[in-house]
Amino acid sequence: MRCGGDPLARPQEAYTARAMHAPPPVVRFAPFAALLALCVMLYLPGLASLPVTDRDEARFAQATRQMIESGDYVSIRFQSEPRHKKPVGIHWAQALSVRMFQPFAAESAIWPYRVPSAIGATLAVLLCFALLRPHIGVGAALLAAALLASSLLLIAEAHLATTDALLLATIVAAQGALMNRVLRPDHHPRAWSLLFWVVQALGILIQGPVAPLVSILTLIGWRLGGNRLRPLSLLHWRIGVPVLALIIAPWLIAVSRATGGSFLRDAWLGDLLPKLVSGHESHGFPPGFYLLLVTLTFWPGSLLAGFAVVSAWRHRADPAARFLLAWLIPSWIAFEVIPTKLPHYVLPLYPALAAMTAIFAMRCEQHCGDHSQRRPGRRSPTLGWVVWSIVTLALLAVAAALPLALDGRFNAWSILPAAAALVAVAAGFSAVRRADAPPAGLSTLVLCSAAFAAPLMAGILPDCEALWPSRGAARLVRSETGEPATRPWAACGYHEPSLVFHLGTDTRLVGPAQAADALAAGSVGGAIVEEAQQGAFEARAQELNLLLRQIGVVQGWNVSKGQRVVLRLWVERRRTPSESGG
Repeated sequence: MRCGGDPLARPQEAYTARAMHAPPPVVRFAPFAALLALCVMLYLPGLASLPVTDRDEARFAQATRQMIESGDYVSIRFQSEPRHKKPVGIHWAQALSVRMFQPFAAESAIWPYRVPSAIGATLAVLLCFALLRPHIGVGAALLAAALLASSLLLIAEAHLATTDALLLATIVAAQGALMNRVLRPDHHPRAWSLLFWVVQALGILIQGPVAPLVSILTLIGWRLGGNRLRPLSLLHWRIGVPVLALIIAPWLIAVSRATGGSFLRDAWLGDLLPKLVSGHESHGFPPGFYLLLVTLTFWPGSLLAGFAVVSAWRHRADPAARFLLAWLIPSWIAFEVIPTKLPHYVLPLYPALAAMTAIFAMRCEQHCGDHSQRRPGRRSPTLGWVVWSIVTLALLAVAAALPLALDGRFNAWSILPAAAALVAVAAGFSAVRRADAPPAGLSTLVLCSAAFAAPLMAGILPDCEALWPSRGAARLVRSETGEPATRPWAACGYHEPSLVFHLGTDTRLVGPAQAADALAAGSVGGAIVEEAQQGAFEARAQELNLLLRQIGVVQGWNVSKGQRVVLRLWVERRRTPSESGG
């Protein structure tokens, strides 16, 4: 990086010196308005048009729908199967959203179930700015919140009816409260402690032990950094623990009674413990998995993220840097060590990574301001830009080639993300090579992320018919039977949760013989048969002397299994007078 001195090599200077310049009072609330507008640009497009995805989103949404249908807001089920994996918080949030938007949405619409995730992502971004601002300054906090908002991982989670975006909001609030207690112990101590315990309780209701785990590991990292603290006294545990228990105990007692104690047993022994000891549900990866993915999942902020962490480590004598490192490193190591890995597991650590990146960019601008003294830094990030640019161009290729590869046609929406990716590559090069470019360059990249994600979510992905076989099958069913269907349908060979969400709770996931039997008995309106099960289904239909009429064929891609799928939709055909022997 060309500048008048390398910011990585200045540990003796204040870590957030450039960021602490206060803005004029007139713009006090402008950052919140700007961040809110950015979140609308990032999270609203595609919220309604993107079909329900398999498998987690469809399962969460379907379980919430069954809560509403049954009036049982304690037990969690997918059809008749108990879902003793995650607590009830996300389902309550989704049920409230569905109730609020019920007059404006079709019964099979997924977007009301996604609203809590979009709100959670937005709250996480606003809280990131508000809670970091006193410690790293307005400029760095604003840039950090924008980098968090525009990260591809958070954009994806904001569009999915799952737990992660809402969980992130609780973790940012908890970590912000903890940061204030650690760095400003005399500033409203009881209020920050109360906030900490309340959001910890909400986090537990949403995702179990993840929120407490991140805070505990942060405190351990802070203590290992040579700091003396008594965390329980610091956080007023005599008040906080009863508050936390008061919030989570009613549902825990109710669900234990409703399930005979099996919920907690299954959640810990059947879901959490297997993830800690082995790669659960084929999601096992070696350590380093998240490090390899971060260039993509934290894009576009990943351009300078690695150098930002090095800079924070060199300035670890600064309290803000030390806390951010304590937030990031112990939890990152823990997630890398745990055998079961999914990309979104490290999302709670991205606010700290975004803050480090923003501070690094601000320091680059400060120390590179003297154009007459520019000289190459000791560690040029050009190689990092090359790797980052390869990922950016790969994103361009995916946006452009996906419709061609899956549907054999060009989608005009692809022009916008392709242009955004090219602009991002140029802006990234400017950010790493010019002295005064990092903050402005990262801001440009944030806008490029919006220009990339919006058409991808709103136009490209929804229009790829091959990605959504459940949607295609549901359209054929409705064209045949109307909506709502008077009888459920049977499905054999293709048992994805998205099909249940599209067709309703009573959808029967059965084998080929059972599908033919149900069709002959008239208990189902039709059968959706996967190609591999077609022979067995037709053989059983012949045994039953059942006449069939094919109403359509759906060809697509089963993303959950990573394989092509062909679905044939069958209904019973009425016999003609000649076939009836008349």
